[in-house]
Amino acid sequence: MNTRENRSPRRKDANQQRKPAGNVAGWRQSFERYMALAQNVGQHEDDVTREGYYQHAEHYLRMMNEAAAAAAGER
Repeated sequence: MNTRENRSPRRKDANQQRKPAGNVAGWRQSFERYMALAQNVGQHEDDVTREGYYQHAEHYLRMMNEAAAAAAGER
């Protein structure tokens, strides 16, 4: 067996790659963008797409809340 075939590149956990610490401003911008998209889709009665955008917005809201809780715990 070739040893090169058994090697896999080391990757960061997917969550670590996507969530750099302290990027609250970027998260807020993404949250606001997805909320606006959801509200615009709501006018066209596409429930599935609107719900998807709301779920994305909720993801960023949770990240902001976790960052705020972590910051409060450090004080």
